[in-house]
Amino acid sequence: MESYETIESRMREKYKEITGCDVDLGSDIGIKIKLLAGEIFNLQSSIDWIGNQLFPQSATGEQLDLHARLRGLTRKAPTAAGGQLTFTLDAPAQSRIVIPAITICSTVGKNPVKFATAAELTINVGQQQISGEAFCVTRGADGNVGANTVTVINTTVGSGLTVTNPAAMTGGSDREDDESLRRRIIEDISTPSTGTNKAYYKGLAESVNGVYSANVVPRIRGNGTVNVYIAGRGAVLGSTYINRVQSLMNSGRELNVSVRVYAATLSNVAVSLTLTVKSGYEFEDVKAEVEEKIREYFASLQVGQSVYVSSLSAAISSVQGVEKFNFKSASQNDVAAAYSQLLTAGTITIDQG
Repeated sequence: MESYETIESRMREKYKEITGCDVDLGSDIGIKIKLLAGEIFNLQSSIDWIGNQLFPQSATGEQLDLHARLRGLTRKAPTAAGGQLTFTLDAPAQSRIVIPAITICSTVGKNPVKFATAAELTINVGQQQISGEAFCVTRGADGNVGANTVTVINTTVGSGLTVTNPAAMTGGSDREDDESLRRRIIEDISTPSTGTNKAYYKGLAESVNGVYSANVVPRIRGNGTVNVYIAGRGAVLGSTYINRVQSLMNSGRELNVSVRVYAATLSNVAVSLTLTVKSGYEFEDVKAEVEEKIREYFASLQVGQSVYVSSLSAAISSVQGVEKFNFKSASQNDVAAAYSQLLTAGTITIDQG
């Protein structure tokens, strides 16, 4: 698309070609050329925008939602992370202690992530500990906090009581972004569902809020069987999501077909490289951006999708300021994923070249 300056310059040159006179930019003709060039630029911008929205490969926002609806797909809503909270007394209880439902606990720091107990919990006389389900009070990926990070009790429930989360909180996801929705649309176009093929079961699983990807393995337990392995965006999913997808499969499966849903297993992949930055760039700044790009690449992987050095190299090369880089021996080969695996970023080591 032409820039405004290019359009205006071309109009002034054409005026000079026809009249033999330069345009005085402050004259009536000069002002009219500026106004007309602006309107032509706006028209070209609108045409360019419309052209992009015609195809799911380049459409964005609400227009991408319309492409999705044509395929029977919708953008997935954000979900809240959840997991187990364990409350512990410093000594066995001398009397019954009730921890109400919606007791608020949080992480520490300036922006604590808050969780609420899903149901009332009771520590009976002689007991010292109780565990129960909890969910993040806000939806989004920020709720996926690590193990033993929820350590503050915000609601008054009695003295001598501490809290922690023995395992990481999982299942939180942001509202589905354009790239994820675009991937599902293009997959649906390139491998249409027939109601009986892998694409059908994959589409069912990935239609559930919080499920980023699924891998479908037919006949793994013999004829008439299907296994479905699901995961969040770079994260494992808990029993709530397994049950939700399983219920959907039970109602949507073919006759005489046994479908079982499992959580994908995570496998960390270490990345080690030396990095040389261009003149004028700070190494630490470029290093941080490269690490972020590496994590974004791993977060985009689906269940059963392998890590390719070429794709990882493309992600690193996209960072401004990268002069060159070399993978160390352990990171020079592609990493194949098993059908039930989700490869995630492990330790990332970036040394200055």
